[in-house]
Amino acid sequence: MSSIKAILGKIPAGLSKALATYKDNHLRKSRMKVGHQALEVKQGKRLPVSSAQRSEILSFWKPYRDVSQYLPWFEFYNWCSDGKGDLKRYIPDDIYYAEVDFFLTSPRRSYELDDKNLYDLFFHGVRMPQAIVRKCNGLLMDKDYHIITREQAIALCREARCGIHKPARNSEGGKGICFIDFAQTDALDTLTACLDSPRDFIIQEIIQQHEVINQLYDKSVNSIRIMSIILDGEVHIVSSVIRMGRDGSRVDNTSHGGLVCGLTSDGRLRETGFDKTGAKWTRHPQGAVFKDFQLVGYDKCVNIIRQVAGRLGTTTHLISWDFAIDRDGEPVLIEANLTFGGVNIHQMCNGPIFGDMTEEILSRIYHNDSKK
Repeated sequence: MSSIKAILGKIPAGLSKALATYKDNHLRKSRMKVGHQALEVKQGKRLPVSSAQRSEILSFWKPYRDVSQYLPWFEFYNWCSDGKGDLKRYIPDDIYYAEVDFFLTSPRRSYELDDKNLYDLFFHGVRMPQAIVRKCNGLLMDKDYHIITREQAIALCREARCGIHKPARNSEGGKGICFIDFAQTDALDTLTACLDSPRDFIIQEIIQQHEVINQLYDKSVNSIRIMSIILDGEVHIVSSVIRMGRDGSRVDNTSHGGLVCGLTSDGRLRETGFDKTGAKWTRHPQGAVFKDFQLVGYDKCVNIIRQVAGRLGTTTHLISWDFAIDRDGEPVLIEANLTFGGVNIHQMCNGPIFGDMTEEILSRIYHNDSKK
């Protein structure tokens, strides 16, 4: 009898493990697809690799995995860098999302915490946009997490006059974002549609950004995206870019026509920016020249990341942070992407995402040389 109980006791654990493996494999496949689709929109943006470059790429990657089918990505990044990049260290987007990010961020655990309604709890002491109304697990709440009625939620939004509605999760590419302005006649209809949505959300006050950032583009909040990694107990800043809207758009995402430009370690823009297709820009259509344009507040963003990245270290070691700079020159944390943060915008603008740390990180992923 005891042996039968022991066998039965193992079945649920085995099924649970099998289900988790199935979910992980399914997620990896969908991430691979996203990486492949990202390359499809960049047709025509290629600089063929020479036979020597091809040999160097395949030799570099051989200890980790075969990348021969991903050479079009290296041709694209060769084009981005005008043939001057450290080509072998670039990570094809498909591999990055399905294997590198997957290893460093524990996606299933990160997803549960990657909720904008939790930011006030995780990042206390950090300036963030003021919440007006939240929906958490189907419950309407005020900024302090007090449960409120629908009528109270509408009253709070009326009092604020205007706000921005964001899905609590999965708002990548500006998906699901809308603006509510009670100076407009359709504001109540817009708000009602938001409140009726089955998805959790947050409605926040709109950030008034610094006049220097407005010189780049003044119709959207232009966010600074910074990727950090925790390695051997130290927080490293691996890449930073600034995203800018254009053509009247109120959001800065490249998927909505925005531009992205790399940043140097002291917060200056690089010479060349890019759009979603990989087309190159040296100035914004609004007029600002990118080269050496100096941002305000960048160093403060970096300091905040070094202080708070460890708060989520039990779940993820790789985070993509979005900051705005307010009218006083202070950083405002907009979002912390705990998993599936975009890599393409970084490698287009700044080169290989992990630079000189690439070999060490790949060894940890593919050889399990040490813990995260």
